[in-house]
Amino acid sequence: MSTRPAAPEDAAPVWERPPRAESPFRRALRAILRKRIAVLCILVIIVMYGAGAYTMLDAFGIDIGLQDPNATNLSERRSTRPDPNADGQGEQLGTFIDRVDADLTRLTELNPAVDAEYGPFTRATRLPAGTELFLSVDQSRQGPSAEHWFGTDRAGRDLFARAMYSLRTTMIISILSVVFGNLFLGLGIGLLAGYRGGQVDNIIMRISEVVMALPNLVFLIVLVAVFRDRWEGWFESIEDFLGMHWLIDQGVDDYILIIFALSFIGWAGAARFYRAQTLALRESDYILAAETIGARTPRILVRHLFPGVLPWFVLGLSASLGEIVGLEVALTFIGVGITPPTSSFGVMVAAAGHYKTLINEPQLLLVPMLFVLPLMLAFNLL
Repeated sequence: MSTRPAAPEDAAPVWERPPRAESPFRRALRAILRKRIAVLCILVIIVMYGAGAYTMLDAFGIDIGLQDPNATNLSERRSTRPDPNADGQGEQLGTFIDRVDADLTRLTELNPAVDAEYGPFTRATRLPAGTELFLSVDQSRQGPSAEHWFGTDRAGRDLFARAMYSLRTTMIISILSVVFGNLFLGLGIGLLAGYRGGQVDNIIMRISEVVMALPNLVFLIVLVAVFRDRWEGWFESIEDFLGMHWLIDQGVDDYILIIFALSFIGWAGAARFYRAQTLALRESDYILAAETIGARTPRILVRHLFPGVLPWFVLGLSASLGEIVGLEVALTFIGVGITPPTSSFGVMVAAAGHYKTLINEPQLLLVPMLFVLPLMLAFNLL
């Protein structure tokens, strides 16, 4: 049997492709996953934002198993009418049930006194005209139960459903405000100012100083209050033009107004933050090498400077999200943010009243706190 001859000792080594360098995104993700607190915070954010995203299926007509957040569970009473076919006598119970879409068994349970006087209830039972019958019981200000997990508010609305839809409001406003204010404006303008320097840097920084000199909350209140009426008028015109008469009902006008206001005040601090990091990186050897081979400014900003400020971007992103969540609740609480019937944690806190609610009806304040506090804590710890 022939054997393969051994390679001579002086044979040329076989060339092998060098291992590919780990991307900054993968390296940052691996560093985050090493921290248990960071992983826990990410899970909290994913669960809460995922719940908010789940409620968006309702806008497409998909049943999500939650009660309408604006549906009241108060007592409802309806009166019987005269029967035109029975010489003015009261209508039969079967006719009444068909007219109000009620259930005979449930009607009997809710009206024991009427059942005892004219019953037993059957579809043929004739009640005098003007007899009031309860169709539902009053479920306002109830504590947690199997039907209402977190109880109900003063209007009988399910607090769990309102909290889920409030998470949708928080998710939409916080993510879009950060995307436009922190990512597009703050990061883009900060990288440009730090890299180009000179007159471009001076103009951007002077504008940012003016914006940062304004008290954030006061400026937001003035900005939103001044544009509120005009904004609604513009959206009514947009609805008529597009034929989409559900935008205001779904709170889209409130969303865009708050996002615009938060982005307008949020970009300045982010731009100064990223500018400072860019100034420390622009004299690096790899930046000078990219300039030497003729790389253009957009490529240098995206391919070379952005990976360098990525860890700081994650830091600024998480801090900005937590701040925006708190600002949205504060604006809504004082009446210039999200307006009813759109669900919001600020609306829930404002509807709860004052501190005495904690003694008499604690669930009205504890439910929104149960969601807002862990969410803000997760962003700050991340």
